[in-house]
Amino acid sequence: MESEQRLRIRKNIIEAIAETMDLYGATHSSGQLYGIMFFENRPMTLDEMKTQMNMSKSNMSYAVRSLMESQMVKKLDEKQERKELYSAEGDFFLAFQNFFTHKLQREVDVMTEAINLALPELSELILEENYPDEERKLALQDLHKLRHAKKYYEWLQQFVDFMQGSEFFKQKF
Repeated sequence: MESEQRLRIRKNIIEAIAETMDLYGATHSSGQLYGIMFFENRPMTLDEMKTQMNMSKSNMSYAVRSLMESQMVKKLDEKQERKELYSAEGDFFLAFQNFFTHKLQREVDVMTEAINLALPELSELILEENYPDEERKLALQDLHKLRHAKKYYEWLQQFVDFMQGSEFFKQKF
């Protein structure tokens, strides 16, 4: 009876982890997998994860790869019967830090690249002699908006750098 209650509580927490990760752009199944792995007291193979999650091996591989990219799961150097072993980051502070810095860094990289490509093109359009005045005015508005956005992404990069190297998360409230 006691075990059933503990398992029910664990299942509720795993579902809550999946819901919150879904809020931040991870798939629901990736969140469930992280929750399952979080409660495991040992590393797991893909086959063990597949059995617990009742998912196809390809979907399981995708979920594991996604969690590894966010550094919430790591592949271990040792193997179990020639199968790869994986373990979840058990420190919620570090998991948070890894997950969010990964997501924010991706946003910074994608947007900075797009803005850096767009700014010179807009500048050229604005300076072009035969460019219609109304279009020049709109291009100038876009240029100002993108310069403002660039400042934001420079600030966001500083924030990501701070989060990655911060002692703040090491305090463990």
